[in-house]
Amino acid sequence: MGNIGSRSGAPPPPPPPPHIQGLLHRVPPTHYHRYPGWPPGAAPPPPAVPAQRQRAVAVSTGVNIKGDSLRMEPDEDGRGLLLAFYFDADAPGSVTVYFFAQEDEECILKATKENLLKPVTVPFKEGHGQEFKQPCGTGIDVSLFEESDLTKVGEGGIFPVAFKVEMAVSRKEQLEEQHENEASKCLVKFAIFVLKDNAEYGIRVVQQILWVNGTRYVLQEIYGIGNKADRDSDGDDSGKECVICLSEPRDTTVLPCRHMCLCRECAQLLRIQTNKCPICRQPVEHLLEIEIDMKSGGHQGAQLLREHEV
Repeated sequence: MGNIGSRSGAPPPPPPPPHIQGLLHRVPPTHYHRYPGWPPGAAPPPPAVPAQRQRAVAVSTGVNIKGDSLRMEPDEDGRGLLLAFYFDADAPGSVTVYFFAQEDEECILKATKENLLKPVTVPFKEGHGQEFKQPCGTGIDVSLFEESDLTKVGEGGIFPVAFKVEMAVSRKEQLEEQHENEASKCLVKFAIFVLKDNAEYGIRVVQQILWVNGTRYVLQEIYGIGNKADRDSDGDDSGKECVICLSEPRDTTVLPCRHMCLCRECAQLLRIQTNKCPICRQPVEHLLEIEIDMKSGGHQGAQLLREHEV
C-alpha cells in the first residue's frame, strides 16, 4: 500500500498549532481544567451532589425593572418611606405596592396589615426610562415595627414589601398576534428591608414570580444561560462551551451560585470529585440541568424555571 503524498514541487503543509499537537499526543492544553485525584490516605471525597432536571422556557415579560435603581425614599411628610425605581415598559400597565404581603393562589396578594398600610396602585404608560414613585402619604413608617419584622420573611411567607406589575398587550404583540398566547401576565417582586450603615433602610428583592395565563413561574437569574439561549440567533459560539471539557455545550447550572457552566457529562464527574463550583468555588448544594424551549416565548424573553416538585 502506498502513502498519500503532496503534489510535486509543492511545499510541505505547516505543522499544526502547539495545542493541537498536544491533543494528538493526548496532552491536554494548558487551559484544560482537571480536578486532582484523591491521594492515598486522604479523607474520602465529599458526598455526591444531587442532580435535578428542569425545563426552562423563554417568556417575554414586557417590563424591565432596573434593579440597581430600586430604593426607599423619604416621604415629604418625613414620617414614611416610599418605594421608587426606574423601569422600561413595552405596554401600559400598573404597579401595586403591598406591605407585609402574602401570596395566595392565582397571583392574589394580600396585605396582612391592611388596617395600617393599604395597598396602592399607580398606572403607567408605555415607554423607556420611566420612574415609578409611590404616592406621598402612602409609605411605611418603619418606626412602628421591629427591625426583625422588616428585615426577614415572616412566618407563613409574609414579605415586608412586595410590588406587582400588571401588563397590557403591547403594540408589537398585537401586530404579531402573540397576545392570544399571553392574554394575561403579571410580575411580582417580593423584598425585604436592609438596614444600612447610616441607619437608613434600603430594599433587596428575594423572590420574583411571573404569572402567565394562570401558570406560575419562578424567575431565577442564571449566569451564562443567555449565551445558550441565543445559539440560534448568533453565529458566535464563544462562551457557550462547558468550562471543563471546552467542547460540549453547557446545560447544567450549579446551585446556589447559579453559574451555568457545565455539560451533563462533566457535571456527573463534578458530583463525585469536588463540591466546589468551577467558576466561583462556592460549595455546591445542587446541580440543575436545564433544557431550554425557545419555541415558547417572545423575542425579548427572560429565562424562567417552571416551579414544580422534583
